Amino acid sequence: MNHQKNRSSRTWFIGGIILLTAKIYAQEIPLGSWRAHISYNSIHSITQSPSKIYAAASNGISVVDRADGSLSSFNKLNGLSGTGITALAFDDNHNQLLIGYADGNLDIVRQNEIINFNALKNSPTIVGTKQINHMSIQQPYAYLAADFGVVVFDLIRLEIKETWRDLGVSGTQLKIYSSTFKTDSIFLATENGVIAGNLADNLMDFNNWRRFDQGSFNNPVQSIAYFNNKVYAAINGDGLYNYVNGIWTKETFLQNEEFTSLSSFTDLLITTSTQVWKLNSAGVLTELTNSLTQKPRCAVEDSNGKLWIGDGRNGLVSNTSGTFQTSNPNGPTFSGSFRLKFFSGTVYATAGGFKPDFTPAGKTEYVNYFSLGSWSTLPEYLQQDVTGIDFSGEKTFVASYTLGLQVHDNTITLFNSGNSPLTGSRVSAIASSAEGLWVANYNASQPLHLLKPDNTWQSFSFPVTAAQYPVNLLIDNLGQVWMMLNPSTGGILVFNKSTNQHVYLTEVQGAGALPSRKVYSLASDRNGAVWVGTDAGVAYFPDPSRVFSGNINSIKPVVNGRVLLRDEKTTAIAVDGANRKWLGTERGVWLFDQFGETQILQFNELNSPLLSDKVNAIEINPLTGEVFFGIDAGIVSYRSDATAGTPSFSKIKIFPNPVTATFTGTVGITGLATDATVKITDVSGRLVWQTQANGSTATWDVRDVSGRRAATGIYLVIAISQDGNESMVGKIAVIN
Repeated sequence: MNHQKNRSSRTWFIGGIILLTAKIYAQEIPLGSWRAHISYNSIHSITQSPSKIYAAASNGISVVDRADGSLSSFNKLNGLSGTGITALAFDDNHNQLLIGYADGNLDIVRQNEIINFNALKNSPTIVGTKQINHMSIQQPYAYLAADFGVVVFDLIRLEIKETWRDLGVSGTQLKIYSSTFKTDSIFLATENGVIAGNLADNLMDFNNWRRFDQGSFNNPVQSIAYFNNKVYAAINGDGLYNYVNGIWTKETFLQNEEFTSLSSFTDLLITTSTQVWKLNSAGVLTELTNSLTQKPRCAVEDSNGKLWIGDGRNGLVSNTSGTFQTSNPNGPTFSGSFRLKFFSGTVYATAGGFKPDFTPAGKTEYVNYFSLGSWSTLPEYLQQDVTGIDFSGEKTFVASYTLGLQVHDNTITLFNSGNSPLTGSRVSAIASSAEGLWVANYNASQPLHLLKPDNTWQSFSFPVTAAQYPVNLLIDNLGQVWMMLNPSTGGILVFNKSTNQHVYLTEVQGAGALPSRKVYSLASDRNGAVWVGTDAGVAYFPDPSRVFSGNINSIKPVVNGRVLLRDEKTTAIAVDGANRKWLGTERGVWLFDQFGETQILQFNELNSPLLSDKVNAIEINPLTGEVFFGIDAGIVSYRSDATAGTPSFSKIKIFPNPVTATFTGTVGITGLATDATVKITDVSGRLVWQTQANGSTATWDVRDVSGRRAATGIYLVIAISQDGNESMVGKIAVIN
């Protein structure tokens, strides 16, 4: 069966892209461009070529040059077909890297191109999951162990030779975890024991497989490898078995362990959930200990006898320099993001504290922050189930869903149920205000607390049962607290401390008239309006002071005759410098104008570098206009054309300048007064282009009002503030 027609080739000068990515990472990215913030701290697969080590995280490939130790990477932004990487293998004969995915996709990386083979992903005949779990190479084929069977892939023709499906007893579907070879036979680790077949036989017929599925083998076999003339199979909670002369024998060591992988080169490397072991050909077992290996998932040995360990916490760990060190491209320490927070030029990311059912997530992750083009961690802060970070004056606050609230100033104080009003130490959200820090306490009779600057507490209760389950907070421009409540009970509770008023907003007419009681996001815009995202559309309250009037209804923007995003669960809202609304959903991101009535952009994982469509958080750097998307699969950012405005002109920057013949992007003009009018003229004063700034940024596509490319020459940039009291003039050169 020839599937060659289902592949697509994208030519990338890979080395140049990686260098460009590294170069721009330390500075602002161009308008309209993307930046991927990939975590390489959880490595699950490693393979090697004569010159490089390749290590797979879920969203990218880390590449180590074995000669000089330099790092580079592949991800969706520079050529890979997607995310959800599950397997790696290197084909030495043809100098190509194979990358397998959870959706059945296969990428083949060559020197100057990445070829995507999507026949498995798009196959209508394969029922159920198509995940590629492991790949092994026996020239001229690669054997892809998948959830539905094994694909024999021709490494020369780049096409499927045959597919072995339904390999279970009586032809039932059997999940294959990995494969290895012994002389003329292939051995498969499956969800029910081991099966073996002669490569000369018709292995598409399930009757032609030998089965080892009795006793201990009547269980999943996690991994399999050939070493020292034996086949080794690892069974979780049982032990390691070797196969010689038709008999499986259980080893006396490493019994009752949880295994993650087996690999062989000079020695057999055995990875368990906590340790890495080496078995040599004399049968001597050695534990390979180091402080960086905390959650080992795989290990390989290179031709120099050096170890490369894939760890679930510290990424790629190696002793190639003599001592064990990490080799990871810069990025966050975790994939996915629960909440994002911008403060003082820095974007902070937290991994999250609770699951969708609001039980503790059990995550232990550092608070990460992005500044000056690179990611760093805050190891001195809480790490367990962190729900958010906020700032007030010289104080930093870190919230945990299991440990309470940590306050950093000259000292570090941890408030919990033992030394504060917090019930169960479950802090689901925090938000700073002029009065102090507001603290949401989940599943508490007093669900809202105010921690004052003198570290004293004030607590509040409400005669609304749903109010006991706050999951997020917003402080509006009036200082009122908006408590987003567990969607299962739903609604929003708004509290004004100065008047001691509260109101419960739901979908009921006169009591909010929300599109739905299930609320998933809140944001306050430049005009003070509060925007609400639900599972049935988006609405806003233009005057938050009126919510206590006794008869209040939200405004629901209408687009094409329908409530804005009526069919989406709006999980995140952010407002940019032009007062436009960035709306995150479980099907991607939308950008609408300030009133939510005109769509400007729409991004999803098919038409953009978004790692997936499920958006958890959106945060904007108002100084640069870079929009950060926290997605269930990681973090990416996009340089938009809007920045926070100021009443007056500041340091004007026009970039790029000059505009060369090869430039096809958008010229950015920043440092403008808020929403200034911008005119571009030639030196004779003829108007070429006119626009209005988005906040303090305006853009020009280097075309005149007729849509033609501007001719070579010097052009004047004239900007006038909205009130007409200020203006500025700049110059830009166009060279065609």
